Amino acid sequence: MAAPARTAPQRRAYLVGGGIASLAAAAFLVRDGGLRGADIEIFEETATVGGSLDGSGSADVGYVVRGGRMFTYEAYSCTLAMLDSIPSLADAAVSLRDEMLAFNTEVRSDSHARLVAGGRRLDASDLQLTSRDQLDLAKVMATSDAGLGTRRIEELFRPGFFETNFWCMWATTFAFQRWHSAVELKRYMHRFVQELPRLHTLGGVRRTRFNQYDSLVRPLQRWLERQPS
Repeated sequence: MAAPARTAPQRRAYLVGGGIASLAAAAFLVRDGGLRGADIEIFEETATVGGSLDGSGSADVGYVVRGGRMFTYEAYSCTLAMLDSIPSLADAAVSLRDEMLAFNTEVRSDSHARLVAGGRRLDASDLQLTSRDQLDLAKVMATSDAGLGTRRIEELFRPGFFETNFWCMWATTFAFQRWHSAVELKRYMHRFVQELPRLHTLGGVRRTRFNQYDSLVRPLQRWLERQPS
């Protein structure tokens, strides 16, 4: 007598927090993992998903938009791959990825005044990094996390480094302070080093047509909610 066929156990996923990480994870689980929409549960304490990309308000009381990611094609390749599967709210035949690409072809980032002092626009194309500064940055990038340990950024650079155009733009773009972790600086340098030649114009930054909550979170949420149960 043949043994009864064994059925594969039902897989379920539980994601904590309704931010973009959980929404993206859910999308990959559906698209690549073969889970049904009903097999995924996202726990979120607020009434709005989106995490740091959320938004709220109205024309009567005003609006709150908490933030957005600085999209670059090189650093966010996985995100763009995910967005290629999500239809736009404006046109279901167009993916969010293609919508973003089209918008950035139409409207290119090109800041003409990254640094201003005394009412005068500065030439920010000169990063003002000395050979010593460049070597120190290279050392940080080449050192392991364990090698950097708990050292602060200010421990690894000369005082004048923090007066350069590079540091002013890098620190304000990525919210760094000189007392922050050197490991964190290293990780950002690895991810965004390609931005150095265009840091003074933000030419590598790609933007969504609307704020990232309306352009990314809402269509992603709608797509997930429409997955079969």
